[in-house]
Amino acid sequence: LVEEAAAQIKRPGAHPSYSVELEPHGLLQWGGKPWSDEGFGLGMRVTIPFFDNGPITKINNNMGIGFGLDVAFFDDCDDRWWHHWDYHYGRECNAQDWMFPVVMQWNFFFTPVISVAGEAGIGISHEHMSWEYPCASPSGWCEADDSDTDIDPLFWGGGRFLFGDTVGLLVRIGTPYISVGASILI
Repeated sequence: LVEEAAAQIKRPGAHPSYSVELEPHGLLQWGGKPWSDEGFGLGMRVTIPFFDNGPITKINNNMGIGFGLDVAFFDDCDDRWWHHWDYHYGRECNAQDWMFPVVMQWNFFFTPVISVAGEAGIGISHEHMSWEYPCASPSGWCEADDSDTDIDPLFWGGGRFLFGDTVGLLVRIGTPYISVGASILI
């Protein structure tokens, strides 16, 4: 049994057969935006395999295309951008980052339980920030907001740990965030 598990990477096609992978996840997104410190959020990814036994035909691997929606919420601003208002006036800002990732995912299945994946792609990122600033209003404070939409490069690596044939845990580490979620193979 140990030899069989250890050699699964050398057996093309010896991975679960699935048409779609659903992945609800929680995420931690860190700086990199001019207004952000770290933010927490939720997301959902759908990956559709398009190359089931390859592109390297002598090992157990597949490729898929993934689409998703991620949202991270920030309630603190990075000192580099916000220090003037934050330290001199004591006000905070808040922000949200809505991301729509499109990635190519390449999976390598080492054992019936453990596989690793690399992902590269792009994400359409819509950021919205709001803050208060001192002004001549009766309260002495006015509100402002701003938003921006960009296309960002995305890179992740991760591991999948299956608890059965169709359900597992997926951990993803890269840019712009770390995520932990369920992997549901359908």
